[in-house]
Parts: sequence; structure tokens; C-alpha cells
Amino acid sequence: KGHFINFNGTAGIWRKETIIDAGNWEGDTLTEDLDLSYRAQLKNWKFKYLEDVTTPAELPIVISAARSQQFRWNKGGAENFRKMFKRVVSSSNIDFKTKLHGVLHLLNSTMFLNVLIVGLLSIPMLYIKNEYAHLRVYFIVMSFFVISTIIFFICYWYMYKNTYGGGFKNFISYIGMFFTFFSIAMGFSLHNSIAVIEGHLGKRSEFVRTPKFNLAAVGGNWKTNKYLKKKISRNVILEGILMLYFGFGMYSAFIVGDQGGDFGLFPFHLMLFIGFGFVFFRSITDKQ
Repeated sequence: KGHFINFNGTAGIWRKETIIDAGNWEGDTLTEDLDLSYRAQLKNWKFKYLEDVTTPAELPIVISAARSQQFRWNKGGAENFRKMFKRVVSSSNIDFKTKLHGVLHLLNSTMFLNVLIVGLLSIPMLYIKNEYAHLRVYFIVMSFFVISTIIFFICYWYMYKNTYGGGFKNFISYIGMFFTFFSIAMGFSLHNSIAVIEGHLGKRSEFVRTPKFNLAAVGGNWKTNKYLKKKISRNVILEGILMLYFGFGMYSAFIVGDQGGDFGLFPFHLMLFIGFGFVFFRSITDKQ
């Protein structure tokens, strides 16, 4: 309680006095709303989050729109870490726990880089684990990090239950949604990792607006939206290769070792295979 949150631009009301006192809007990051949120909270302004208030929103309906949105959000997060890290750590207005939470929050987008690195290394590690028995104890210790996924699962379940209710049927529905969400998020890990690296290195890029289609009004005319990208990202071929790579990881589960395989990483490789496959095929088949 009392830790930093960020206004994400989707819905909310700012006090003019807050904006001015925090230093006004600044355009040196791709997520200026996150930037202003932190500067305001460092000035001791408080946000009030109203869970029972809903506003209409629109998700991207084509993969190119989702890619540009994800790139901007994740690069902007890394840019804000560069910009705000020292200010948060050196602030005299907040306690240590809030500083730690604030820094980790700013590193949120860097999660994708970690997912990509762990995913790439997981297949060689699978072979090493089964070829060198004396190293198995290290892999058992490292499996502790699976707990992070369990924590995510539990936290999201509580939010889902508060919104849609509990019960066995809703829980089964939630499991399917969680698996799908995690798989597709992993499929964006290459794309988002590039954005994160650029953000941490300070490489500047233009603000690419996420296309809005308002389907209820325009119907089938959304393909004329001028903000739609017409070219396929050159990273799509790498995502296709990664799909095959993690397919090989699933196959490897059946052949490694001398005890009939090792399926500990199979669910992880399955989600990566589905995620990269989804992003790859949607990127080359979406008609714009």
C-alpha cells in the first residue's frame, strides 16, 4: 500500500495543478504518461484507483497494430528506467520499500528480455542436465524460479475471481485464458526484447500511434486506416525460426537422457512454441 502506480493513458482524470507541479508533460520517452506519473508521485501526489469504474476500450485487431503498441510500451518503460532510476533511489520523500517497488516497476518491460534469454538457454540446459548427472542438483535448485509463474497464476486468479466470480467452471475458463495469455506474451518476447534493449541503450525512435478502428461505426472500412503498417516486420522470420526451435525443444523432451525422456520443461517449450507460432503466422497472414 502506498507504492507507485502509473497512469497509462487509457482512462483517468488529471488535476491541472498536479501536472504543472510535476513539471508538465515531457516528450523524451515513448511513455510520457508513465514518466509524468512518477514525477507526480515523487512530488507526493497520490493517485486514486477506482476499480468499479469502467470505460470502453479497443484492443488491436491486427497483429501489426499490437506489435507497434507493444514496442512503444516496452521501449518507453526501459527509457523511463534510465530517466527515473536515480530520482527514485535518491528521493527523500519515499521509504525503502516504495523505492524498491518503484524501481522494479520501471523494470517491468525488461521481463521480456529475461524470458527470451531463459527460453533460448533452456534447450541446451535440458541436454546438459541429462548428460552430466552430477550437475542435476543445480537444476533442481534453479527450478525454484518456477514459483514465480505460480505466484502470477494465483495473483491473476484472485483478480479474475473478483471480476467474474469463483467456482469450478470459472476456474477452468481462467486456466485456459492464463495459458493463452502467457503463451502469446512469450511469443512477443523477441519483438519486445529489441524494444527494451533500444530503450536501455538510449536509442531514440518516433512515436508510432496504435491504430484505432471503431468497428461499431466504420464496419468493414477499417483496412483504410492510415496508421496501419503495410510492411511485415523483418523480425518475423526470426520468430518463425524460434517457433521451430522450441518445437525441437518439445521433441527433445522425448529423447534426452536414459530414463525415457525429461518433460520438466515441456510445458514451457509448448507455450513458447504456441506463442511464437501465433505471432509468426498472424504476422504473415493478416490482411491489411
